[in-house]
Amino acid sequence: MKTIKNILFILTLLSISVYGVSVEEGISASNSGDKEKAFEIFEKACQEDNQLACKYMAEAYNQGITVKIDVEKALEYYTKSCDLGLGKSCLFIANSYNKGTGIEKNFPKALEFYGKACDSSVAEACQHYAFCYEIGRGVKRDRSVAKQYYKKSCELGIDDGCFYVKQLTEMGVK
Repeated sequence: MKTIKNILFILTLLSISVYGVSVEEGISASNSGDKEKAFEIFEKACQEDNQLACKYMAEAYNQGITVKIDVEKALEYYTKSCDLGLGKSCLFIANSYNKGTGIEKNFPKALEFYGKACDSSVAEACQHYAFCYEIGRGVKRDRSVAKQYYKKSCELGIDDGCFYVKQLTEMGVK
C-alpha cells in the first residue's frame, strides 16, 4: 500500500512538471514573438486542465492575440480557469459582471465570483466583496460581513481595507 502511495505521489509530481514545462514553453514562445506556437501550447495545456494556460487562452480571445476578439469565448476560458482555482480569473469574471463588460450586469453573479477570488486570497476581490456587503449590492446589506472581508483585504495588503475596518469598528459594527 505504501508503494502505491509513493508511485501516485511521483506521478502527481511528474504531471505538475509537465504542466509547468508546457506553460513555460508557451510563455517562452510568446516572448520570442511566436504567438501562434504559444497559443497552440496554451490550448493543449488548458485542455489538460492547466488553470494558467486557460487564463492565457482567455487573454488571447479577450485581446485578439492570434485570434479574433471573442469576449464570449474569453469568458468561457476565464470561467474554466476560475473553476480550476485561479483566483485572478475569478476576479476578471466578477469585474465583468459588475461593470457589464462583455456580459450583462449581474450583481449577484459578480458577488459570487468576488467570493471565489477572495477565497483564493485575491486581495482586490476581498475588497470588492466587502463593499458589496457594505452597500447591499447583489446581496442583503450586512456591515458585519463587510467588516470581516475588509479585514481579510487588509491582511492581504490593501490599506483601504484597514481603514474601513477601523471606520466600521468606530461605528460599532461587530
